[in-house]
Amino acid sequence: GRYQISVCLGTACYVKGSGDIYNKLMEKLGIVGGECTPDGRFSLDACRCIGACGLAPTLTVNDEVHPKMTPEKAIELLNELRGESV
Repeated sequence: GRYQISVCLGTACYVKGSGDIYNKLMEKLGIVGGECTPDGRFSLDACRCIGACGLAPTLTVNDEVHPKMTPEKAIELLNELRGESV
């Protein structure tokens, strides 16, 4: 996708809730990990430890790290990428 989202599911991130973030993004995007949205804008994957454990939980969008995420913050980020008002 144009925006490649990767949620870290390494130990530190997972313990701090990255699994919930990943599940929320799958629900909101209507895809599962490894897929791309039909419009080609978003792809979603999981990764193991990006080396930012002190910033857990993290996700990346096109290799840009977004620290201390929550499911709510992840949806806000998704809306920003879509160009929707938050």
